[in-house]
This record gives sequence, structure tokens and C-alpha cells, in this order.
Amino acid sequence: MIDDDARHSADWSHPNTRPCDGCGHLWFAGERRHEYVDHGAEHHEDAEVLCVLCRRQRRLTRAQE
Repeated sequence: MIDDDARHSADWSHPNTRPCDGCGHLWFAGERRHEYVDHGAEHHEDAEVLCVLCRRQRRLTRAQE
């Protein structure tokens, strides 16, 4: 059985503490924020983090397909 508390996204570190998995962007004060992308990851170490520019680009690319 999987511990539901370990999967709760509120317990994950803030995505700004991780580099963007798309472009490698590192967040600092005043820069674009980072967001977790939900792919059903059970732990935040496995979840993908994207900056808002990379996330927007992915949405546009999928819309064009």
C-alpha cells in the first residue's frame, strides 16, 4: 500500500527550487516561475518541472498537432 501523504503535492518542495526540465532555467527573484507538470508522478523527485515559457510552448505545440 502506498502512503497517500507521501504523494500529496502540498508536501513537495516548491518548483522554483528546481531547474526547468525543458530548458535548464534556474529561478531567482524577479524571474519567471516554475510549475510541476502532472504526469501522475508519485514523488516530487519524479515529477517534471517546467518554467512558464516551456510549459506554454508545449501547449502551443500540442495544439498545432
